[in-house]
Amino acid sequence: MSGRGRWTRHLALAACIASAVLLVFLAGGAFATFGWQPYQFFEDSARAAMTIYRQERQTRPDLLDPRRYRGNGVTLRREGVSPGLTLVQGIFPEGVELRLIDLSGQTVHRWRADFHAIWPDPRHVFPASDIPVDGLHYQAHGMAVLPDGSVVFNFDNLGTAKLDKCGAVLWTVDRRTHHTVTPNGDGSFWIPARRDVRLVQDRVLLQERSRLDLSKADGRHEDMLLHIGPDGTVLDEISAIRGLVNGRFAAELYDVRAISVDDPTHLNDIEVVTPALAARIPGVEAGDLLVSLRELHMIAILSRRTGAVRWSRVGPWVRQHDVDITPDGMIEVFNNGDTRLAVDGVIGSSILRLDPATGTVRTVYPLDGQPHFFTRIMGAHQLLPNGNRLITESMAGRLLEVDAAGSPVWEFVQAYDGTHAVVLQSAQRYPPGYFTVQDWSCPSR
Repeated sequence: MSGRGRWTRHLALAACIASAVLLVFLAGGAFATFGWQPYQFFEDSARAAMTIYRQERQTRPDLLDPRRYRGNGVTLRREGVSPGLTLVQGIFPEGVELRLIDLSGQTVHRWRADFHAIWPDPRHVFPASDIPVDGLHYQAHGMAVLPDGSVVFNFDNLGTAKLDKCGAVLWTVDRRTHHTVTPNGDGSFWIPARRDVRLVQDRVLLQERSRLDLSKADGRHEDMLLHIGPDGTVLDEISAIRGLVNGRFAAELYDVRAISVDDPTHLNDIEVVTPALAARIPGVEAGDLLVSLRELHMIAILSRRTGAVRWSRVGPWVRQHDVDITPDGMIEVFNNGDTRLAVDGVIGSSILRLDPATGTVRTVYPLDGQPHFFTRIMGAHQLLPNGNRLITESMAGRLLEVDAAGSPVWEFVQAYDGTHAVVLQSAQRYPPGYFTVQDWSCPSR
């Protein structure tokens, strides 16, 4: 064959290959655009393969942050500490646990939070890809301990369990519960949960999100308030987003949907409205439900009877957690703040107090000249009987107790390893005399 013939043949072959590549490229674009198979199959397979690869190489939980504080255990203890035992919930080197510690930092008792032992076959978790593959990929978030030593707690977005003092399972709530467990005073509890994406109604699907879209996005779209009976049965449920959709909150939902359409509310706390709080807000009744909606920077009160929004307030807090009601009917908010809102180079969280009758907000801690603290997510605070305040700086693995003037009187720091801190989702101080348990020991199993 002449040189000219070979050149023509090679040119034709190259053109054929280029055409084939272009055809495959265009076809792939069409499959990707419309989500047709087999594109979806390859996308899901690639994502699963990368997840498995990352998880097999992982040696510590994803959620941990680098250490910011020195020491391990109680690093400060002064006069004026509020007495009692402190229940902490966290991701520790030994695994996910709830621990009861004394004021010296010694562990009095612990409850192992082993998701796979409690749910060997967690069929309630949909999609199944959200089932954690090992102990590094889940956390406990939300807890309450009862006087007899039993505990009720959530595996974040995976379910709720009640264990007895020695860790035996008493009951479970097989729903995608998360964040907080709020005792209701009659043996029941209020707990946030995410509705199964297959049950979300069309009228609350924001921005034309399909159920398939939501199943890939953790199924977070519709947050529910579950009323759980003393035996673990679901007594009632209220939709947070439906209350907003039915109310006059189109602007708030519009503002948040572009950045968080899969999780537009992020319900992270439920508190039962007291008579003192109800007396400060016209139209609100004792027994209604005060909620924190993080993505909207909103706190709101929902009717216990209808789920309608009776009252709301947006800001000045940012991505807040742990909304508490004081004995005199004030509302206190754990204001997380955000790294994009640094003032004079200082990034800080804070505790704010709102008078719902006048609308005034003031900072409770830290005041000028007092040490800053910061946790980008989670965080908790508790007003103690003697006027002190217990603050959970979750991502720093730190508990701080300050007196009424804001002076630190007790500090507890926990390291995960040489470089990272544990995560302390929340902490609660229980006063002397709360527990009826005389002996915390349990038979070895």
